[in-house]
Amino acid sequence: MESTFLVTKSFKHKVDCFCSSKHHTNTIPFQRGDRIELTEDIKNVEPLGWYVRIVVNESYQVYVHIDDLEQFHDQNLICSEMDLELEYNYYSYKVNASLDHKDQERFMYYVQKLEDVNYVLTKTLAKTSS
Repeated sequence: MESTFLVTKSFKHKVDCFCSSKHHTNTIPFQRGDRIELTEDIKNVEPLGWYVRIVVNESYQVYVHIDDLEQFHDQNLICSEMDLELEYNYYSYKVNASLDHKDQERFMYYVQKLEDVNYVLTKTLAKTSS
């Protein structure tokens, strides 16, 4: 299973708190380009279900319900790093093919897609290297 995901669209998520006082939630903003790493720390909280600890941008950690992570992925809010790199390669290929065919409309379309993917990849690299 892929353990590193990148945020492709900014969103906010309510995270449950498991402290012994009364039940409450915190809202965490995820920004486009954030890096989410899954850890091996998994907890089953009765009756809520399974939670996995994630590390965001190597700076803070939080437990997120596994179903929420799947929902983020299904809604294209997050994407595995490998999938995004493959997407970058595909769009690079399509840009070159549209140049070969002198198809300006497709060229412009794929350049925009390539720039979008490149933005997420480079923003993520900048966050982890700083």
